[in-house]
Amino acid sequence: MITYCILTALINAATSLVLGAVVYFKRRDERKNQIFTLFAATVAIWSVFYMLWHLARDADTALFHTRCLTAVAILIPIAYFHFVVELLELRRPRHLLAGYALALPLAVLALTPLLVREVEPRGGFPFWPVPAPLYSLYLAVFFYFVCYSVMLLVAAYRGSSGGRRNQLRYVLLGTSIGFGGGTTNFFLWYDIPIPPVGNGLVALYVLGVGYAMIRFRLLEFNVLLVRVLAYSAVITAFALIVAVAAEAGPLLRGPLNIEGSFLLSLAAALAATTLMFVWGPTVRDRLDAFLEARLLRNRLTDRARLRLFARQIGSIGDEEDIFRETVQAVAEALAVDRAALFLRSEFETDFRLRAASGTAASPSSVPALTGDSALVQLLQSTTRSVLLDEAEPSLAGPAREAVGRLRRVQRVELAVPIYADTLFYGFLALGPRQQHGIFADADIALIEAIGLQVGLTLRARQLERRANQAEKLISLGTLAAGLAHEVRNPLVSIRTFAALLEEQGGDAEFRREFRAVVERDVRRIGTIVEHVAAFAENTQVKFAPVRVDEVVQAVYEIARPEFVRTGVAFIAPAPGLPAIHGNYSQLLQVFLNLFQNAIHALDGRPAPCIEVRAQVVGGEDDARVLVLAVADNGAGIEPVLLARIFEPFITTKATGNGPQRGGMGLGLAIVKRIVEGHRGAITATSEPGRGTTFLIHLPCQC
Repeated sequence: MITYCILTALINAATSLVLGAVVYFKRRDERKNQIFTLFAATVAIWSVFYMLWHLARDADTALFHTRCLTAVAILIPIAYFHFVVELLELRRPRHLLAGYALALPLAVLALTPLLVREVEPRGGFPFWPVPAPLYSLYLAVFFYFVCYSVMLLVAAYRGSSGGRRNQLRYVLLGTSIGFGGGTTNFFLWYDIPIPPVGNGLVALYVLGVGYAMIRFRLLEFNVLLVRVLAYSAVITAFALIVAVAAEAGPLLRGPLNIEGSFLLSLAAALAATTLMFVWGPTVRDRLDAFLEARLLRNRLTDRARLRLFARQIGSIGDEEDIFRETVQAVAEALAVDRAALFLRSEFETDFRLRAASGTAASPSSVPALTGDSALVQLLQSTTRSVLLDEAEPSLAGPAREAVGRLRRVQRVELAVPIYADTLFYGFLALGPRQQHGIFADADIALIEAIGLQVGLTLRARQLERRANQAEKLISLGTLAAGLAHEVRNPLVSIRTFAALLEEQGGDAEFRREFRAVVERDVRRIGTIVEHVAAFAENTQVKFAPVRVDEVVQAVYEIARPEFVRTGVAFIAPAPGLPAIHGNYSQLLQVFLNLFQNAIHALDGRPAPCIEVRAQVVGGEDDARVLVLAVADNGAGIEPVLLARIFEPFITTKATGNGPQRGGMGLGLAIVKRIVEGHRGAITATSEPGRGTTFLIHLPCQC
């Protein structure tokens, strides 16, 4: 039995020490973590003195250690009660003050004969403590705070539901097992022949309370348990190596005994713990990575998928696609029953369901949430993810009822805010995980990163739209000036003939000429209006995978008569180019404009030729870009004009009334707008007398 007590005390001390360190260093600024660490430390110190007591070789040493463990033991129920109060978010200042006010004097008195009078042989133990008169008061304080803590936990358990109820069940179970096992240490004090058989259950008591910390999403329980056992094994092994080395070496030969060897190994264990948690994060991180790789292979794969998706959100073209793919990716990676994304637009105050996955209802059947709804207010006040079963007890009145309905009726378990800077766009609501899984810290951090990326993308799109509106206003001024210039000439012709109509209206030749001028200039004005409308058009078009080599070939077939008439040769790109995400009709217009411009530039040139070349190059963030070059060997463009070639009403073509007229300078402006609408870019290089090359960069799906 003595060996059993020594081994269980060693396990209890290592488990409490490591678990307390794990919880503290996970979130050291949290008061709940600090109080839990205090509680774990009292159990660990008590276990150390318990072990030293059973290792003692004489009565005086055993008496000293039993008095020390008694002094520490009175602090255990007070620290536990303090933790329960923090856990349940209760206010019991008078009880806490009274508890510490009683425990501290009793801890001091425990070092005197007033609580432990002496030690004597009992129940097979050579040095068992004999209680003094004040020991009964000590036990009364001890069990009062234990029982009061259990009463608070039971009351909270009865008033809770779902995950909260399940977690409190584990706390109560750990408390019952741990304190029940520890209570077996008291029977021999009063000559009741029951040995301390339950001392090994004290570690389960600490682990049960540690499970409560899952409520604050410190760790997943399986990872927590294995980490504690692994850390304990490493620290215990280090301590044993030191003890064996000390026994084998000259240091402990002679006056020192097994107790001194144990104290040395205990110091080594404390040093190893300090090194691991304070000065050795690299060792701890590597051990954590090793354990997680063995325990959570599938979950780590899912988390890697979420990280990859977070990096790809900005490259998704359509906002509706972003919403749909976000809920699908999160629902699949985290195995949740349902996922829904509630967002408001730039000028709305209500949050509408924009996308849903799993068993969530369709967007059209779910009413919008107002800005003053309980969940929206809670998310805006915390600016962090909210676990509804944790948030509900801290609320009051209608807010608590509203959050409770969301959790119980609509089965929303986690709400993740969508933020960009200080702008709150909405939230992602997630239902319970399959197989009663929990949302660990790592899971929540990843979903928050995705929410932030969605928010930043929405913000960037909004700013881009505003910039486009500003650019449109600037272009409107340019359009107005150019339009006035272009329309003025045909209007002058019409007005001149109209002025002469009264004098020469009887002349048949004049009437024919007047009619021809009016028809020509009206057509001209109509063409100008159509081009301006095309440039100003900002309608949304559907994008789909498009093969650019097929677009180029289709444009050549359309313009083939013009190529044949002018004798311009055409060199097409090699087939099999990767697809891009775009609009077929708009890309058709791009290449048709470029080909027509090139044909006009080749008028009168020897061996005229238009060539389209293509290659795939690397872009930012490992993206691939398709670069298309449309080159001709025409007259080229002067440098002064080349710098403004994509501005409206800038043209190298004649604007007169001849057969080659029609150059308004809007074709390339339209081309630039279409290319940029495809999230691409277009540039031009030219050398007078040697030709011009337009380079189009488009992100490709390869």
